[in-house]
Amino acid sequence: MPHASALASWLVVLQLALPGTGAAGLHSDMAKPKAASIEPYLFDDGQSALRTVTFGAYDPHDLLQNSDQSSIEHVFLYWQAVDEPMLAAKMHLAQMKGRTLMVTVEPYTKAANWRDGGDHLFTDIRNGEFDRQIATVCGAVASYPGASWVRWGHEMERPSGRYPWARGGAPGYIAAYRYFVDACRKIAPRTRFVWSPKGERELTEYYPGDAYVDFVGVSVWGLEKQDRQRYGRPRGFAETFGEKYRRVEKFGKPIIIAELGMAGRKSYRQAWMSAISALSPGRGPFPLLTCAVYFNDREPYHWPDGYGSPDWRMTASDLAP
Repeated sequence: MPHASALASWLVVLQLALPGTGAAGLHSDMAKPKAASIEPYLFDDGQSALRTVTFGAYDPHDLLQNSDQSSIEHVFLYWQAVDEPMLAAKMHLAQMKGRTLMVTVEPYTKAANWRDGGDHLFTDIRNGEFDRQIATVCGAVASYPGASWVRWGHEMERPSGRYPWARGGAPGYIAAYRYFVDACRKIAPRTRFVWSPKGERELTEYYPGDAYVDFVGVSVWGLEKQDRQRYGRPRGFAETFGEKYRRVEKFGKPIIIAELGMAGRKSYRQAWMSAISALSPGRGPFPLLTCAVYFNDREPYHWPDGYGSPDWRMTASDLAP
């Protein structure tokens, strides 16, 4: 059974996201097996003992701005076109609520179509052609007085046409990732870095080394329609996440679910929520898991195979008796 207090806290977060309830509107070059441990593990605020998995959210419509349960404020930045007003507002909100700021930096190109030029993106980065963008992003993060995490070039291990940095060429990606982290650390020395693959089999090729990774993040999506078509039945959280967890636990780093979403029937979503809320860092089937960051929005990208753009947002029916 889930821990009642953990589940209640998570449901409070979700309830505040419902229409009408919120406000308007850690150096090695190669990966190697390690003992699974998060000790000694410290959050930036000095917490060393976590009873339950911590929750946060990507919340572009500020539906969780009044929540005292969401402890991570996640924002996405296009580094070549930083939305400075949005970032300033989110940083202010995160500071007021005492939240960790997690910034996902999306390193698009400078082409008119941001996806063009991916074949020389990594070379351009190492040649200093994006130093101004690095300075802008990391300078902003450095100004945040609370804990901050930067997640650069996520979901890189399987090319899909969506991201110019997800194009194969693991050595190039690793060199560019290291270049970014080295430069950003000089500007924002308190910031921690999240290396965040999708969680596919190819991910080990892209690991940049222990010195460049404080957290390993993965993306976890529960889409009931896809489960039924692929597996003939709905899959639970532990089964879906377990495949990805086994691929990244060997790095021995704290693991976060950097993007979490679920879409399907009420019973499907509630089963996932209950399973996650029952977890505790350092114990159970996923001892390295420390936090989950919910993607509280509609999917901005059309999934292949006719799944469209899943809606990950919570609705009132999720909390109805």
